[in-house]
Amino acid sequence: MEQRFSQRVRLQALDPLSKLVTLLCIAALCMHWDEALPLAFMLLVLIGIARFGAGMSWGSLGRRMGYIAGFGVPLFAVTLFAAPAGETVSLGMLAIPLGALSAAAAVCLRMFCLFISSLVYIESTDPKQFVVMMTTRLKMPYRFVFGVSMALTFLPLLAEEAKLAGDARKIRSARAPQGIGERLAQFRGRLLAVFTGAIRRIEQTAGAMDAKGFGAYPERTFLWEAVLSQTGVWLMGLSVMISAGLWFI
Repeated sequence: MEQRFSQRVRLQALDPLSKLVTLLCIAALCMHWDEALPLAFMLLVLIGIARFGAGMSWGSLGRRMGYIAGFGVPLFAVTLFAAPAGETVSLGMLAIPLGALSAAAAVCLRMFCLFISSLVYIESTDPKQFVVMMTTRLKMPYRFVFGVSMALTFLPLLAEEAKLAGDARKIRSARAPQGIGERLAQFRGRLLAVFTGAIRRIEQTAGAMDAKGFGAYPERTFLWEAVLSQTGVWLMGLSVMISAGLWFI
C-alpha cells in the first residue's frame, strides 16, 4: 500500500477532504450537463488528470475504461432507441436521429466521467488519511468511515487478483479462448476467483477487528493528525467557484 502511494505523489499529497469536494463538484456538473460536448471535454480533462495526476498508466486506464464500456455501450443503445428522435439527418436510405444520438452520447459520457473521477480519487487517496480526515474534520462516525476506507483498500487489491487469475488461466490453457462459450467460462472462473478472494479478506479483516475490539467505544483516537493544507483550501474554493460558473453558462 505504501509503495503504491509513493509512486503517485501529485494528487496523493493533497488531503482527502479537498479532493472529495472537487469530486462532488465534478459529479454535480456531470449530472447537470445534458449535452455531449461539455461532457466529452470533461472526460478528456479527467483522463489527463488520471494519467499525469494520479500516475495511472495508459494500459491500466484503458482496461478500466474498457470495463465501464461494457456497461456504457448497452446504455447508449437503449437510450438511442428510447429517447425522442428530434431532428433527423438523412444519409441516403438511412435517417440518423440527431436528438436521440446526442442524448445517448451524453448519458454514456456522463457514466465515463463519473467512473473516471471516482477512480482518480480511489487511486490517489490513502485510506488511512481518509478515515482520519472524515472522522476528525467532518465528525462522521468512525465505524461508517472505516467501512468506506475498506472499500478504497480492497478495490485495487481485487482488481490485481482478477488480473493474476486471468493470467494464470491463460498459462494453464496455453492458448487464447476460442468462441463465446470459452470466453464466458474464463470470465466466470475469474469472477469466482475474485469473489473467493474477497470473502477470504473479509473473514480475515473481521477477525482482526473483533480481536482488537473495534467499535467497543463511541470515540477513538488516531496516531496521525488530519492536516488541511493551504493548497487543499485553495483547491476547494476554486472547485466550487469554477463549478458554479460552469453551472450557469
